[in-house]
This record gives sequence, structure tokens and C-alpha cells, in this order.
Amino acid sequence: MPSKFQWLSSSTDQRIYYLTLLLAFSLPLSRASLSFFALVIPFVWLFDQNIKQKLLQIKDSSILIAISFFLCLQTLSILYTQDQDTGWNILRLYSYWIVLFVIATSIKQEQVPSIITAFLYGMLLSEICAYIIYFDIYPINGKSSDYPNPFMHHILYSVFLALSAALLLNRLLSNRYTSKEKAFIALFFITITINLFISTGRTGQLAFFVAIFISTLLHFRISLKTLIISLLLSTTIFYSAYKTLPQVETRLQAAKTDIIKILDGDFNSSWGVRAAFWIISYEIVKEHPLIGVGVGDYKTSAKEVLAQNNYNFAPEVVAFCSKSHFHNQYLMVLIQTGLLGLLSMFYLFYKLFKLNIKNQELKEINIIFLSVMLTAFIAEPLWIRQFTLMLFLVFSGLMIASQNNKTV
Repeated sequence: MPSKFQWLSSSTDQRIYYLTLLLAFSLPLSRASLSFFALVIPFVWLFDQNIKQKLLQIKDSSILIAISFFLCLQTLSILYTQDQDTGWNILRLYSYWIVLFVIATSIKQEQVPSIITAFLYGMLLSEICAYIIYFDIYPINGKSSDYPNPFMHHILYSVFLALSAALLLNRLLSNRYTSKEKAFIALFFITITINLFISTGRTGQLAFFVAIFISTLLHFRISLKTLIISLLLSTTIFYSAYKTLPQVETRLQAAKTDIIKILDGDFNSSWGVRAAFWIISYEIVKEHPLIGVGVGDYKTSAKEVLAQNNYNFAPEVVAFCSKSHFHNQYLMVLIQTGLLGLLSMFYLFYKLFKLNIKNQELKEINIIFLSVMLTAFIAEPLWIRQFTLMLFLVFSGLMIASQNNKTV
């Protein structure tokens, strides 16, 4: 950390770098710190002497323009949403996206690896806390060994764990690290993968297996060898977890039961309500295909659909679907801002995938990160959850900052 005098004498970009280091480290540890940095980092940026140049940089960047267009659609939809309270609450979270713009225009490519490492050290501390809970050493935040997720909901924590495990696996498969470094990375990878399976978050587990395939593909290209390596690695990890961790077998049986119940027309389960939201979404989109119902009316619209036809859902399912988000980021955007919003979201990710990153490791990280997020979006609207929203913003900002040509 810089001393007081180093801080005072450093440039605005250097201060933002220090703050981003702290933000990355605290990402998995503290909700309060996320709110703090979401205010402080943009505040420091706004007083940069080169702020006009950075605003021009945003104007000349097609990826930042794509993001701005998506945010404008979400913001303008408040004009036709009925539930203003919910709408403004969602827009409050979208205001956090300014952090992405700050990081993208202030962080240098050579600073990105140290920020990612700071995030992994934060995950290491979070993991230690999870094991303290799991082994009944101390109930951090009142959590029991059945729920070893120290600082956030288990679904969100599983996404953090999946990304961290995938980043570590990528380092293991590369030739950029020494044998001693790889020994520590391998130990960290094993413990964090175990943590992923004891956390009971199936969303992150699915994203992790997708990331395994992506990582092997990045290092071995498309071939029979790639398929065999990814299959062996996935099978070994899953079989080991299934045989040694009772939580895995329990969750697997629960998933099997959920599927059977859905096929029998019973949606009163974790996966069942997700299937129910797809049915409800279809009806809403038929009525509001182009621009959706507005950023705040997803619950109101679900209630209206269920009032017209409850599809023989159990009363518990009707009640849940009437007061909850849609458990899917794609559906949320589609309902809120229609096909226009969804297409702008896909274009945003297309531009992120196409970033001109010449540094091979950072390019790999970009692909792995996006793969984890896009997979996790299927089961949870991560952009309306503070922890995962900030995770997305920090990594997206870093990947944009990693471009060799900032106007791409």
C-alpha cells in the first residue's frame, strides 16, 4: 500500500489504481466496501485534470458506447414503468456501472494482473472464512456448517468461486508460472474447488464445468485431445466431490427430483419456479415485445399474467412468482426492455468478446470471465445483485483497459 505522502503526490490514475486494488480484494468480503468504492472511485475520477480527455475516450470507444446505449435503454424505461419504487431501486444499481467506465479509462494494461491477483487473495481470505464455518470452528455472520458462505448468498458465492477456480486452472495450464508458483496455485485450486462444492451453489458449479472446457480449449485448441482432457478433468472433479462430499449427492438428487416434478406438471421446486418464469415471460413478451414493460414492472407483469391464467401452478409457486425477480438475467432484460434491450445486451457481450487484447493471458481471462458470467446468467439475474454486479463491472472494466487499441 502507498504511504500518505505517496498518495498525495500520485496522479489521479495512480490513486484509482490503488483504490481498484482495494476494491478487487474486498469484492468477496464486504457489501459495505462495495458501496463505499462505488462512490469514492468515480468521485476521484471526476476531479482528474484529464477528465475531458477520458470523456472523449469513452466517446471514441465502441464497447463503451455499446454499454452506454444499453444503460440508456434501461434508464429510459423508467418513463413507462408503473412500479416507480422498484424501477428506481434497479436504476440505483445500474448507477454503479460508472465504476466500469472509470476503470476502463484509468487503469493501465500492466496494472491489470496485480488487480486480478488482489481479487484472488480476497477470495483466499473468504475461503478461509468458509472453512472456519464448515468445520464448526466459529459461526462467522451466524452461518452454520450446513451453509458455509460467509459474506453472501450461496448462489452468488458459487459464481465467485467458479470464476476464481477457473482463473487458477488457467494459470495451471499455462507455461507462464514457475514450478513453485504452480504448486501454490494447485493447492489453492483444489481447496477452492472443494469450497465450490460444499457451498451448494449449483449455478457456480455449472459455470465452473463450462469454464473447464473453455480453459482446455484455450490451451489445446479444438481437437479430440481437448475433449478428452476437459472430460477427464470434469469427471474426476465431479466424481471426487460426489464420493467425498455429501452435499453434492444431496443437491444432485434434489435436481433430479426437480426435473421429475416439472415433467409431472409440478413447479413447486427450485428448478420448477425457474421453468415457471419462462412460461410467464412468454406471455409478457407477447404483449410487450419491442421495449418491454419497463425496468420496474417485472413483478407487476407477472402478477397480471398469473391473474389471467395460473397454469395450474401450486399456490406457493404463484405467490413466489408474483413477488420475486425472474431468476434469469436474460429474462429480466427481455421483460424490462424487450427485444431491443436483449439485443443490446448481446451486442454488449459481443463487443467484450471482440476486445483487441494482445496480452495472451489477459485475453484468456477475458474469455473465461465472460463464459462464467454468461452461464451464471441462466440461473440468476446477477446485475441486480450487488456482489456479482460489482464483480462483473470490475472485470469488464479491467478487460476493456487491457486493450492495446482503446478505440476498439
